[in-house]
Amino acid sequence: MPVADHQSTLSDAAMAAATGKHPGDWFEVLDAHDATSWTHPAIARWLVQHEGVDGWWAQSITVRFEQARGMRAPGQMADGTFTVGASKSVPGDQQQALDRAIAVFSAHLGAEPASVNRTAKYPTARWKLADGESMLVTASPTKNARTSISAAHSKISDADRAGIAKGELAPVVNGLAPSLD
Repeated sequence: MPVADHQSTLSDAAMAAATGKHPGDWFEVLDAHDATSWTHPAIARWLVQHEGVDGWWAQSITVRFEQARGMRAPGQMADGTFTVGASKSVPGDQQQALDRAIAVFSAHLGAEPASVNRTAKYPTARWKLADGESMLVTASPTKNARTSISAAHSKISDADRAGIAKGELAPVVNGLAPSLD
């Protein structure tokens, strides 16, 4: 299962509506300033400071630009590693959902979490995996006595491994809902 590029997850129309410019127009502005030679933080900061772009949209423009110019692969973070994720809305409050997610992910990963934070606004559990990778599970309240469980597998070393990890993650997350019904 490939990792989606930023263009697939954020439409050109949405970016244009929010920022006043189509992605191609932003790319022209950035190309005119030789932004391919800048770091990710430098591009985003420049968009905020010199173009008045909201911080969230500056990040989105920057990622789209980096992917379009071959500076970053889909799913690749600024440090060169990859992160993949999956989420599922499940019945139950945050603590119930987190407990079930911990049980399911611990069984899948063959280890208990390295840390659990139950007092945060969005409770989390984190596992340290092989090769410096990690798994973060977050429980966020939604509507109708449901909780969104989001899992992020990060610090993945390459795109091929990220695709494999994405394929492995989805069924684990999807398996949470029947267990809580």
